[in-house]
Amino acid sequence: MIIQIPNNNIQERKYIIDVIFSEFLGINYKLEITESNSYKILFQNKEIEIKDAFFNKFQKELSYLKSENIPENVIFAENRFTPEENIPVLYGNGNIEISENKIYCGIDIFASSFFMLTRWEEYVITGKDEHGRIPDELQLSVNHNFNERPVVNEYVEMLRQMFAYLGLKIENKHKYTAKITHDIDFFARYDKFLKVVKATGGDIFKRKSFKKAINTLATYFKIINGKEKDPYDTFDYLMNLSEKAGLKSHFYFIPAMPGEEDAQYNISDKKVIETIQNITKRGHIAGIHGAYRSYKNKVQFEEEMKRFPKNINITESRQHFLRFSNPETWQMLEDVGIKIDNTIGFIENFGFRAGTCFEYSVFNILTRRKLQLKEMPLIFMEQAAVKKYPEKEVFFGKFAELKNIVEKYQGNFVILWHNNNFNIPEWKDFKNVYEKMIEELKD
Repeated sequence: MIIQIPNNNIQERKYIIDVIFSEFLGINYKLEITESNSYKILFQNKEIEIKDAFFNKFQKELSYLKSENIPENVIFAENRFTPEENIPVLYGNGNIEISENKIYCGIDIFASSFFMLTRWEEYVITGKDEHGRIPDELQLSVNHNFNERPVVNEYVEMLRQMFAYLGLKIENKHKYTAKITHDIDFFARYDKFLKVVKATGGDIFKRKSFKKAINTLATYFKIINGKEKDPYDTFDYLMNLSEKAGLKSHFYFIPAMPGEEDAQYNISDKKVIETIQNITKRGHIAGIHGAYRSYKNKVQFEEEMKRFPKNINITESRQHFLRFSNPETWQMLEDVGIKIDNTIGFIENFGFRAGTCFEYSVFNILTRRKLQLKEMPLIFMEQAAVKKYPEKEVFFGKFAELKNIVEKYQGNFVILWHNNNFNIPEWKDFKNVYEKMIEELKD
């Protein structure tokens, strides 16, 4: 197979071609640079031509990186090759022309996929929240209501169907997997008596209940006497559930120290270390939940990595508060040796922030380099879901809906449920929902 690309923005074009054809479709190809004004895929005397509706407008390298180049409108086109009723068109148009040996596609599949995977819109958007994050509602997919669609996977399937029409069958060699993750923002609820005082005060003055205050004190004394586990100590419970379902749990610990910003526990505490070692001993995964200030601070992040037990190999990450700065965060993770990141997920929504349910190699939009680091985007987070769907049945229904979408495309269904959201009053009713979810994900 020969793929011809126009002679400009070559590194960007090479990247997206390689991700789609090598990583997503599993096709070997030869790349040629031509003076054409479109992409051409040549095989077995057949041709697929893809409209170049974006990069040809920006002959100077990096000149596309401006907010005015984010699509103002998204059309939803219908054609015989789409895996859904229609398909979002970010760049180009919905025109499809079919002949016996050639298909012309007016949708710029490559620029649209590049937009979603590289997250370059988050580099040019200036509006940020108090944590330095791009709010969901400023992102194109949320703004145009296709955030719950893995649009890049849809483009890939559309290509696959085009190949099939022209006589080349390409199987989807990906396999659906469920990845259960837990961000350890809090290790224990009652590890200090001051926390108990604050909790009982909240019971009395906020919740207006002396009974709850008495129960809080009773729970604390049971914990320190070894008769009961701390409400946040759900590690064995989570691993037991995952093991029963043939899955692994991925626990991401904040490697903070007392006195540091947002440090809720000490990563060097004996019990924390024992917990991390028990996790890996049982075959589950311990990763790093980069502390609040570390999302674009390589020096701090490297220091945090050193705080884990030396016999624990940390290769996975997710940044605290889902803080992400493009491209600094990805480049930092690459430089310190992280292999898989799971930060790219919505803050108050769910779905496909990068437009895909596949793990993929990321791209530094400024150095114009494809990195070794893989992003496995977060799709479903319990805290976002419960705000939108506080009723348990609807909550579970949304989870199941997303699971079915990921399964359809044979992707990676990454879910996040925090360890502390089980045994406290506001979450106790959802504990059985989590158990039902794990049963649904059973391997």
